[in-house]
Amino acid sequence: MKKLISLVLALTILASAAIFSAGAATRVDGLKQIGASSTSFEVSWKEYFGATRYRVEYSNSPYGTYMNDTDYASTSLKETVYSVSPGNTYYVKVTPYVNGEYVTTATSEPFVVATAPNEVTNLKQTNATTNSFTVKWTASIGATKYAVYKYLNNTEKLIGTTSKTSYKVKGISNKKDVGFAVHVKAVKNVNGYNAESNYAYLSGYSINLIPAKPKAPKLSSTFSSIGVVYIDHQSVKFQDGYKIQINKANSKKVLKSDTSYRFSDLKLGQFYKTRSRAYTKIGSSSKERYGAWSKYTYFALGCSKIKASGNYKSIKASWAKMKGGKVKYDIKVSKSYKKGIKLFKKNVKGTSVTVNKYGKKKLSGRTSYYIYIQPKIKVGKKWVNSPIMSYVSTYTK
Repeated sequence: MKKLISLVLALTILASAAIFSAGAATRVDGLKQIGASSTSFEVSWKEYFGATRYRVEYSNSPYGTYMNDTDYASTSLKETVYSVSPGNTYYVKVTPYVNGEYVTTATSEPFVVATAPNEVTNLKQTNATTNSFTVKWTASIGATKYAVYKYLNNTEKLIGTTSKTSYKVKGISNKKDVGFAVHVKAVKNVNGYNAESNYAYLSGYSINLIPAKPKAPKLSSTFSSIGVVYIDHQSVKFQDGYKIQINKANSKKVLKSDTSYRFSDLKLGQFYKTRSRAYTKIGSSSKERYGAWSKYTYFALGCSKIKASGNYKSIKASWAKMKGGKVKYDIKVSKSYKKGIKLFKKNVKGTSVTVNKYGKKKLSGRTSYYIYIQPKIKVGKKWVNSPIMSYVSTYTK
């Protein structure tokens, strides 16, 4: 019985020695990076059996001179190292402290970590389309890539990453505000860990897209007798200004082009067409970036050489042939200026007409009538009315 007890005791001592020996020969492992700033990095590791604290060392080279961290790491199994340089790579070793001494034979293999680069500078918008915009920045030393975030409602959402110093943000609509800010962070990637800098910020209110195509312009006021017309351009999102263009209706040659809404020196007897487009300016640039042209609005200030004479039963009106394309005329009649206007005849091809009715009734004797002539021009397969009518007044006898 005594021999059996002695044998069990001996085996237990051998087993304990083997366990201690194995534990002493095992290195600290499981190192990983869990945090970084431009002047610090944080690492963690797995627990080493029997350790009451740890020593963290770091170096610029895996086989160079290692410096001790300013304090020892406790059994929390993580440590932050401060006073290091931004955008740098460092090598870290961890040594356990067991039974009153550091077990250098259990020091971990060198593990590579990184500090975050400094934040990028000069973030600005450099280009745009109708559904995208491009931002650009100055490179940050040590960055291996850059992360671009959408910032909205106090939340960042990653849009994408790039190794370049510019990024095109797609899928935006120029029909509404951009609606979010852009954050750009410099990133240094080591061992699968992204050490990110603080963000550079670009407000959504300072971002512009190329404006959308506006609706065809309208004539707000006309002064036919002096050849002046005022044209309304439809405002659109991201518009810093606009340009209005006027051509003769049957010509591609630009007659007038201006950022004003007032145009003069137009002539009676001529059909014109007008269109507009909006422009924006990107960042601090003074260069105008134009959107698409609107559709054309066709108009004539009125007929030239218009005259009329009446007898007891009818009034004869005539005018000069309108220039600018294939033209027809609608004839209308009233007894007072711009009131009670009634259609007499549509699609008159010539340049004269005899009016003998006002509505369904015959003309009255010794009565003043206004004869209105509204020209229309053929555009493609459609006829388009001018919004301006010429008129002449006369009496029946």
